[in-house]
Amino acid sequence: MRIIQTQQDLTSLHFSSLTPPLLSHIERYFDQLKDMHGDIEDTIFSLQKHGYIVILEPGDNLYDLSIVGLNSEDAGLLGSSPEYVESIDLNGLTLYKIVVMYTDDYLMTFFTIAGWHDDVIERWLRQKAGIGWWADELIVDKLSNLFERNDLNADGQSGSNIWVALASALPITKDTPPDLFPDYAQPFTFDINPFSPTIQPTHIVRAVLRTTDPDTGTNEYVDGNSFLFRVNESTDYAELLYEEKAFGDAPGFEGGSISDAYRWTHELAKPFYVRLKDPFLTSEQRIHLNGHDQDESLPNLSQQPEAKTEINQIELTPEDFEGLF
Repeated sequence: MRIIQTQQDLTSLHFSSLTPPLLSHIERYFDQLKDMHGDIEDTIFSLQKHGYIVILEPGDNLYDLSIVGLNSEDAGLLGSSPEYVESIDLNGLTLYKIVVMYTDDYLMTFFTIAGWHDDVIERWLRQKAGIGWWADELIVDKLSNLFERNDLNADGQSGSNIWVALASALPITKDTPPDLFPDYAQPFTFDINPFSPTIQPTHIVRAVLRTTDPDTGTNEYVDGNSFLFRVNESTDYAELLYEEKAFGDAPGFEGGSISDAYRWTHELAKPFYVRLKDPFLTSEQRIHLNGHDQDESLPNLSQQPEAKTEINQIELTPEDFEGLF
C-alpha cells in the first residue's frame, strides 16, 4: 500500500516498481486535486485535510484497511459504499479508481490494477465498475476448473503451471454472426423457442491459456480456442457444450504473442478477464524463472487509426508546360 499526500510522496513513486502509465495517471489526478484544493499561499500542498490517494498493491489485505479508516469489522474495502468505481484502460491494463466519501469534506481515492487481488475482490471491483456480469464469473470459474494446473515444483525444477490468461464472452442472439461460432458447431441455428428440448448455448467464449515451466519460465507464446457455453445465472451454473469436439480440434489461436492473443480475444468482445502473470508463482519464483517481476503491457485497441490525409489531384494539360522547356 502506498499513501500519497504531498508532492514528495508522489516523487518517491518513481523509485517504485509501478508501471509508467499508472504513475502518469496518478500524477495527473494529484494535479487536479491540487488545483481544486490548493491555496496559492501554501508552500507545501497536502491532501491530509481533504482525503488521501491510496495505491492498493498485491499482497495488501483489502478486507482490513483500518490504517485508512476501513476496518476489518466492516469488511474493509468491501464494506465501504463508494461514490463510484471507474475502470480505466491503461495500454491494456485495467486500472480501478475507487472513490469513497467519508464526510462531505473528506474523500479518499483508491487505485489498483485488475489481477492484483483475490477472486472475491476482483469480482467486487468488476461489478462495482459495471464491467463484469455474473455470467462472466461463472464462465471464468468453469474455465479455471477445466484448464488450470498448479504442478510446478516448489523449487521450480520440475512440473509446469497452466492458467487462463485472457477470456472474452459474447451472449448469443439470433443476430450473432455465424462466422464467430467454432467450426465444430457449424452450421449453427438459433433456437428462440424457450420450451425447445434442444440444448442451446448462451455464450461464445474465447479463452487463452498460458504456461510456466522450469526451462523457459513463463512462456511468451500462448494458445487459445473458442468454446460454446450454456450459462444459467439463476442456478449459478456454467456448462461447456460440445466438450469432446472442443478439445479435439486444433487451437483457434496457436503459438502467438500475448499482444496478438489479446487482439484475437478482442475480436469477439473486450476481454473481461486478464491475468498475464502466473497466479501460482511467488514474486521470488517469478524473478528466478523470468528474470523480472514487471507487469506486461497490452495493445491499446481503443485508439482509432489515424485518418489518411487526402491528396488533392491536379489535372494538367499540355498548355501548362508551355514556355518551361
